[in-house]
Amino acid sequence: MSGRGGRELALHLLYQMDVRSETLDQVLPEALEFFQPTPPDRSFALRLVEYALEQNDRIDELVRQTAKNYDPSRFALLDLCVLRIAVAELLRVPESGPRLVINEAVELAKSYSTEKSGGFVNGLLDPIARIVRGDAPLKQGDRT
Repeated sequence: MSGRGGRELALHLLYQMDVRSETLDQVLPEALEFFQPTPPDRSFALRLVEYALEQNDRIDELVRQTAKNYDPSRFALLDLCVLRIAVAELLRVPESGPRLVINEAVELAKSYSTEKSGGFVNGLLDPIARIVRGDAPLKQGDRT
C-alpha cells in the first residue's frame, strides 16, 4: 500500500477519465508525466482506479443510500471522484484503516474541491465505512 501520492494520482486519473470521456490508458501518460509518482504510489493509484471502476455500481449505490437528502447526480464531480476512490479503498484494501481512508479523502476534497467539500465527504464516508467494514462508529476526535 502507498499513501497520499497514490490517492491523489488516483483522483486525478478518475476525474480526467470522466471529464474527457477517455480511458485510463488515454489519461495515464499525461498524469504520470505531471505527477511523476514513485513506483509504489503509481501501483496504488492504478489499483484504486481499477477497483473504483470495477465496483462503480456498488459504490454509487452506497453513496445513494447514505446521501438521503442529496441527489448524487448533482454532486460536484471532484467530490464524487473522491468518494468513489475512498469507497473503493474501503471495499478492496482491507489493510487501509477506515479512519485513514476517511481522513485522506477529506484532505483531498478540501485541497481539490470546494470549501465545504471536506465536511460533505466526511459526512458520507463515516456511515459508508461502518456499512462496508462493520466497524464501530468513529469518534469525532478521530477525524481531522
